Amino acid sequence: MSDECSLREGAELNLPDVEKIAMGLKSLAAYSMLAYEHDDDPQDLDEVVQEGLDAIDRLFNC
Repeated sequence: MSDECSLREGAELNLPDVEKIAMGLKSLAAYSMLAYEHDDDPQDLDEVVQEGLDAIDRLFNC
C-alpha cells in the first residue's frame, strides 16, 4: 500500500467490507468490458460498484 492510503483510525478490516470491495472492483472490471460492447447502464453492477467504493471510503483514508 502506498503512503497515500492508510486504514482509518479505529477502522478494522472485516470480511463483509473486504468482500464488498472485491466485488465492487470485479464488477467495475466487468462493466468496463461490457461498456465497450453495449450502451446499457446495468443498474445492478452500478450498485455493487458503489457498495465497494463506500466500503473503501469507510475503511481507508485515500
